[in-house]
Amino acid sequence: MTRRLTHIILHHSATEPTLRANDPEGARLWAAIQRYHQKRWRSEVPGYVCDYHFGVGPTGVILAGQPLPMIAFNCGNAPLNAVSIAICFLGDFQRAAMPRRQLDGGITLLRLLIARRRIPVVRVLLHREVPSAVTGKAGFTACPGRFFPAAVLRAALGPAGGGRPASMNA
Repeated sequence: MTRRLTHIILHHSATEPTLRANDPEGARLWAAIQRYHQKRWRSEVPGYVCDYHFGVGPTGVILAGQPLPMIAFNCGNAPLNAVSIAICFLGDFQRAAMPRRQLDGGITLLRLLIARRRIPVVRVLLHREVPSAVTGKAGFTACPGRFFPAAVLRAALGPAGGGRPASMNA
């Protein structure tokens, strides 16, 4: 089964970026997030893996989540969930800045997905930019946080998805 993918939705985990002990890349935290989502959806969606298709750890490592052919229940908007790829950056960017290696890993992943799936950069949305399924208005969440480097990320992607990484101070 192939899904028509037209959007990418960016999130943060709103947690510490790792489980600290022996978890420098966030892999143990990612596994815990997956277990939580699997337990949540077990009875309704057999085989469900995670509310995100990919995770990006603090070192820039890319972590696999929900298989792309499957919908990930990530943004509170069912029609958009059906056509989107969900990416979760591990960390709480409402409270802290993103490490440069994590941003670079996210940019690399986004460039790959944009190119392979032919998704326009204007359809790469922050979770807080997604309209609510109830009210139709965006802003029902702060995700991915006020310190999420959206401007830097978008500048790096450029209009064609192949821009150069920008300064973290941009």
